[in-house]
Parts: sequence; structure tokens; C-alpha cells
Amino acid sequence: MRKSTAYVFMFVAGAAMATVTLNYMQRQNNRSAAQRNVLAILDRPMPMSPIPESPVVTAAAKIEPSVVNIDTMGKKMEGTNVPGRASGYLFEGKGSGVIISPEGYIITNNHVIEGASIIRVVTTKDRKFEARVVGTDPAMDLAIVKIDATNLPVAEFGNSDLLKVGEDAIAIGNPLGVGVTVTHGIISATDRKNLPVGDDRVIAEAVQTDAPIQKGNSGGALANIKGQLIGINTAIRSETGGNVGIGFAIPINSVRKVIRRLIEQGQGSRVEVGMPYIGVTGFSIPAKRALELHLPTGTGFVMEVLPLMPADNAGIQNGSIALEIDGKKVADLLDLKNAVLKHKPGEKVIVKLITPEGNPMDVPVIVGRRPAGF
Repeated sequence: MRKSTAYVFMFVAGAAMATVTLNYMQRQNNRSAAQRNVLAILDRPMPMSPIPESPVVTAAAKIEPSVVNIDTMGKKMEGTNVPGRASGYLFEGKGSGVIISPEGYIITNNHVIEGASIIRVVTTKDRKFEARVVGTDPAMDLAIVKIDATNLPVAEFGNSDLLKVGEDAIAIGNPLGVGVTVTHGIISATDRKNLPVGDDRVIAEAVQTDAPIQKGNSGGALANIKGQLIGINTAIRSETGGNVGIGFAIPINSVRKVIRRLIEQGQGSRVEVGMPYIGVTGFSIPAKRALELHLPTGTGFVMEVLPLMPADNAGIQNGSIALEIDGKKVADLLDLKNAVLKHKPGEKVIVKLITPEGNPMDVPVIVGRRPAGF
């Protein structure tokens, strides 16, 4: 009896073991099948037929090259810490603009460039230019600036008097400094008047759109479905500061009248008097570091590169060591200044340097003018 019972127990145990093994193998097979299935899905060929281009894509491609980023820097004064000397702090701003002539006339908002000592324009091809103010109309929140360039892509004007509520609209600008961005929406209203938009600003007339407009879009383009410029983005209505689908643009027919007057009056066309400048400060290289780099005695100036200045535009990194400018050795700030002063604004100098990583480079820099207050 005991032997029989043992046989029965062994049989049951063996059957249970076989069942467990069978279930395990089945799960493994199922898992492998699932893996094989997903890998087969991932290996399927990609579609080769492009999606038909929509009118929005065509319109954005047409006007986008004429929209630029505008970076600014200035100094705001706040009281006096030292008798006879005003104190203050530097501020930086970001906005957008629209090129309207191949020679570099650019429309933007007055509040984008107001108070700025430095205005840098960056095109969609990442070309960087110093801009000067031609004229401003704070009441209309409009400004016209100019860069020294030719053969630039320009926006085609539309007719804002023909706009209809519900038609497509695209907003193009530089929201939050991330680069040129396109958003799509509709015209929500065409006849907004005397709108308070914060910071003591009131827009005399505006087109309203729900195309998302964020901080940094100011001065950018509002375009129709043909890619024509129908407005200059200027403000949003929001309790939080973020986009809630209520944005405003100055209608282009009004913009044209204001900009024409500013250009005819020639404001800002005066000759600039700032000294030639590339926008760096710094200190002579410490002797120990010069020894490590095997530099000759009396050579090496550690540069602190100021943002938006010509050296920054040329891509020189903060902490780079200047060795020569146009073949002249640089040991201190006076050497650097004297080398730059031999050139006129707009001319090119070659800065021989060592990058912070220790790489030798020759960097061309276009000389600018020293802004007021710097």
C-alpha cells in the first residue's frame, strides 16, 4: 500500500510539474510572439508619399524667411549710490521683426526696442547684424530699424481692410527666445479700438486673432493664407501672462502709413559716433596659465565676452584667450583696444585665440560701435 501511495504521489507531482513547465513554455512562446510582432511593426517600410501641402504650409514658407529675431540690451537707471553718478542695471529683451525691404528696413514694436543701447537682428539663416533705430511711434507701438545688408527676403503686404472674421491667419515670431515659430488660427475680430494691454500701453486699433501669440512674438508677423503680411503682432490679453487665445496685431494698412512717415522724417539717420568696438573686456593671462600653454611672455588676454556684441556675434566664447588681432600681439585690454581702434565700424578683424578647451582658432569679427553707457 505504501509503495502504491508513493507511486500515486510521484505521478501527481510529475503531472503538476509538467503543467507548470507547459504553462511557462506557453508564456515564453506568447512573449516571443508579441516581441516578434512589435519588431515586425517597427520594420514596416515608411510611407513614401508625402502629405499634400496645405495652404497654411505654403503661406508659412512664403513669409517665414522675412521674420527676424531681435535681441536687445540696455541700462535702466535706478537712483544714485555714489554722489554724482546714477546707478542702474543691465536688461536684456527678446522680440521679433519683419523685413520689408531688401536693404534691411525692419518693422517691429516700439516696446521691443525702447530704451535699448544694443539691438541685434538675427535672420532665419542665423546671420547676425547690429541695427539702428530709424524712427519710433510709441503711441502706435511701432518702430522701424535698419541693418546694413542687401538682397534680404521681404514680406509681401496684404490688405487688412479686406480681412473677414473667421478666415485663416498665421502668427510668426520668436516666442520666449526659442527661435522662429509658426502658429495657426483665425481672425477673431477686425475692429478692436483703444485696447489697454498693460504697462500703460493702449492700442489705438487692432486685429484680434486666436493664433497663439506668446511673449517674444511682439513685432512679428500676422499673415493671411496667401502668406501676405496683414498685421504686426503686439500684445495678448491674459490674466496669467500666457496665451489664452486672445492676441492682437496692428493692422498692416495702419502700419504702412506710420512707417512711411517715420522713414520720410529720417529719425535716427544721424551719423553714429560710438568708437570702434568688439564688445570684450577681461584681464591679462596669469603667468602660470601662460606657462601651461607655452605662450611667449607678454602675450595672452583672457576675454570676457559681452552678450549681443560683435565678438559674441562672431561666436567667440567667454574665457577665450586672445593672442593677436590682425597680427598684432595682445597682452592686455589696452593692446586690444588699440588694435580695434585702427579699424572702422563695419570692417573685419581677425582674432587669433585659444578657446577655453585649448583649441587654437582664427575668428573673423565685424567691428561695431560702442553703445552709449558701455
